[in-house]
Amino acid sequence: MIKIDVKSKYEKDEPDEVYVAPEVWTTTVRVHDPVVEEWNGIRSYTSYAVSVETTYPQFQGTHFMVRRRYNDFVWLKAQLQRHIDRQNRKRPIERLPDLPGDTVGSFFGWGRFDEAFIEKRRRGLQEFMNKVANHPHCATQVAFIRFCRDDDMQPLIEFFQM
Repeated sequence: MIKIDVKSKYEKDEPDEVYVAPEVWTTTVRVHDPVVEEWNGIRSYTSYAVSVETTYPQFQGTHFMVRRRYNDFVWLKAQLQRHIDRQNRKRPIERLPDLPGDTVGSFFGWGRFDEAFIEKRRRGLQEFMNKVANHPHCATQVAFIRFCRDDDMQPLIEFFQM
């Protein structure tokens, strides 16, 4: 049996460098555990647990869980949109995802606490948050990081009003 061992003059016997995969930063968001909050015995709003797992160093941690209501997500989208609008880019920036819609009935309280409505909104909020987490101009934006990390929204809102 004849063994043919053909090598190019540029090929070496052993590689000089070993390939190292680049560090990939990811953020995964899970919106879960909706709770209808009451105030003076009257159902007022629904809050959602927001769990975040991330490898971005800007978060200064890897796992977070906060509780947010729909208005907080509306605030976040407005902050991110303001951040994008302030940037003067030559190329168009990827549009922010939409929040799950509000209905006239939910605005006035009809059906706002219906299980099907709450679940549909929860799924929409989770989709919104994961799209924001993967948006090239929002994934490391301070408002998004603090929204996912800080328990209390009031100091966060005041910080961004300055």
